[in-house]
Amino acid sequence: MRQRNLRRFLRREWPRIVLAARGTVAALVALAVAVFLGLENPFWAPMTALIVIQPTRGLLLEKSFYRMLGTGIGAVAGMMMLLSSRSPAMLTILLSLWLAGCVGIGNVLYGLRSYGALVAGCTGAVVAMAGYHNPPHVHDLVFSRIACITIGIVVSTAVTLFFTQRRSKLELLDRLRKVAVADIEWVALLLRGGEEKDLIALRQDILVEIAEIEGSMDAVWAGSLDLKKKKRHVRSLIVSLLSLLEAGKLAGDHLARQGAGHNSWRKPLSRHLDEVAWHLDEQGSTKPDAAGLSLVLDEAGARLPLLGETLNELVNSLQLVIEEWDATTPSTERPASTPFVRHRDWQESGRAALRAALAIVTVGAVWHLTNWGEGPLMLMAASIMVSIFSTHDRPAVMLTHIFWGASIGVAAALLCRLVLLPGVSDPLLQGAVSIPVLMAGIIALSHRRTALGAMDAMLFFLFVMQPGLPAVPATPTFVAGGFAVLGGVGVAILAFRYLLPIDPARRLRSLLIAIGRDLTLMAVADSLLVVEQCRARTHHRVLRLLANAGKLDHDLSAIVEGGLAALVIGRCLQRLRETGEQEGIPLVASRAIRESMLRLSAAIQRPDEILAVLEEVSIRLCTATEAQPEAYGPSILAA
Repeated sequence: MRQRNLRRFLRREWPRIVLAARGTVAALVALAVAVFLGLENPFWAPMTALIVIQPTRGLLLEKSFYRMLGTGIGAVAGMMMLLSSRSPAMLTILLSLWLAGCVGIGNVLYGLRSYGALVAGCTGAVVAMAGYHNPPHVHDLVFSRIACITIGIVVSTAVTLFFTQRRSKLELLDRLRKVAVADIEWVALLLRGGEEKDLIALRQDILVEIAEIEGSMDAVWAGSLDLKKKKRHVRSLIVSLLSLLEAGKLAGDHLARQGAGHNSWRKPLSRHLDEVAWHLDEQGSTKPDAAGLSLVLDEAGARLPLLGETLNELVNSLQLVIEEWDATTPSTERPASTPFVRHRDWQESGRAALRAALAIVTVGAVWHLTNWGEGPLMLMAASIMVSIFSTHDRPAVMLTHIFWGASIGVAAALLCRLVLLPGVSDPLLQGAVSIPVLMAGIIALSHRRTALGAMDAMLFFLFVMQPGLPAVPATPTFVAGGFAVLGGVGVAILAFRYLLPIDPARRLRSLLIAIGRDLTLMAVADSLLVVEQCRARTHHRVLRLLANAGKLDHDLSAIVEGGLAALVIGRCLQRLRETGEQEGIPLVASRAIRESMLRLSAAIQRPDEILAVLEEVSIRLCTATEAQPEAYGPSILAA
């Protein structure tokens, strides 16, 4: 019975055991190379080998690149701090300024560029604090830090690269095509006069899916220069998907106000749109029915010019992506048809920078006043945590899990060094003792319930045990060092929870305020270029709004409708401004814009009211836009 259960357990866990063995081999080989080369603090190499392990090949390569880049910059910065001053107070000030700058930059960048900036920040702290107690070897520490990072990356890549899956490019293309199909089907359902609850549910699903696709883009094209060249066209397609929702919402509201007296053209048009959606879904291209597609676009343009124009943009954007996706020969690079401006939250970036600086100043002040020998270790750990996790959605919650994982790692390190390998020990024995801890950690990392904290258990184990060094300080100092690094994690938890706290709800409020300001700027701007740039930025902010809302345990319907209302307001303001440049804005529209600006300006001061105000303003501006013959077409207005 026991043998059968053991066989069943091994069969179930075998893939994870193989993965753990591969990661453990990478870490130990990196340690062996660093020890063989006689580098300072050789345990940095296996820590890097574990950190850069990724589920896909592209992420593995690109994360390794940005880690090396950030490490090089941060190591030089740490050395410059040490060369500038040996005073704990001055080092604290320099480190807080350096960390604030890196955290601030990291919080306005995206993807692995952000990671590189944050790595530069914490590497400066690691080098500065490691060199404080060993000033004659500052240059050796800088070289060793860079060398260990390089060794860890090279070894981990060599061991795991060919076993790491390559992310399928077709998966992203398939998701884009499916959401385009759903977008067109939604318009067809709207024209058929579908149930309001079905329309709301479908467009909510579409918006959430678009937000998820956009949020995964950096990971999808990581490590692929080919995909990076196409990112402008993919983002242009995302904007076109959003624009069709805007135009459909405008057209649907207008048709609802027009009544059901003249609906004979709507069902045939919706049927043609269903056929276009079918061709996109089944054939994966718009080419099989070019003539039919042209007929649909012409008909939609004649009845609803704005809808027809937007539908044409979507089809062209999708076709461009499909044609270039697997092109084997280089083609002439074509500009994206619609702009895409990413959201940059400068306010939260400033808060993150200030939080990091204040946390470091607090720990540095304790170090300076008490002259505690392990103060640099605590400062080092706090610097890593307040920087690397500053972009996380729930850093206080995440760091709580990390604290418990780190506690396990520190306890394992104390057990190994003080009980199993007391005194001076051989690096070979240290590596052998480390195997069970690393294997268990990587297996725990692959289980959902134990994933949070598993990586940090391994990293803190390596950092405190310091394999590769024959001996460690005296027992009291060694134990104090273990508690110091845990104290650094605790300081970061307190900083994220009580000192300028951050969570998805706050990010959501910040995004709503930013969207309100964008729309207000569009309402008062005299330049059409400014309006277009603000609208392009609003697209991304609405997607980020939905992504953050999805992390809260709330009903998404109000946020989805508010986000769509913001998109519709942007479209209306742009159309009114375009008309105004040619013919002047009518008095009714001008009054609606002014009133909308006042309502939005007031709502910005009360973020809880912004969603309701967005829907109210969208209705007001839609009504004003209907006064423009260009918006919906003479055939409808004449009817």
